[in-house]
Amino acid sequence: MSEIYDELDRHLPAAGDIARASVPMGMLLAWCARHHLLSEAVSREHETLLLRLRVEEARGSELLIACGGSLRRDMFSAAGQAFLDSYYPRYLDDFAACFAGDPYRVEDNWKSYGEIARIISRAYHGGAPATPLVQRFKRGWRRLFESGERAS
Repeated sequence: MSEIYDELDRHLPAAGDIARASVPMGMLLAWCARHHLLSEAVSREHETLLLRLRVEEARGSELLIACGGSLRRDMFSAAGQAFLDSYYPRYLDDFAACFAGDPYRVEDNWKSYGEIARIISRAYHGGAPATPLVQRFKRGWRRLFESGERAS
């Protein structure tokens, strides 16, 4: 297994500049950070930036640059490594398909992140979309009332 999943230098020729080149990898890194898949060392070293990222005051591209512009295996927990070992080879294809166009023209914002995060989450959870607890709770109540089991 390669020690480096990807690095900015590989994307610069197609992207044209670091800001655009950092968006696809940065969004994946943000997703990993929000799902606690980073190594303890990265979490300690970038604690403030990670807090800012989790409340959407910073972007994944900022974290990527702070981490030296590459996605290395040692940046991730064992669970993160296992996921990226299987998923990263197809991530850039998923990213391009999600945004139906040039992946280096995607806006580096939380709206775009939300679009790709759904796809990454499906991959992480084995293809099924992640269902938030609240949605499951509401669905359960809806089924209860639709089945006619209401209290009279």
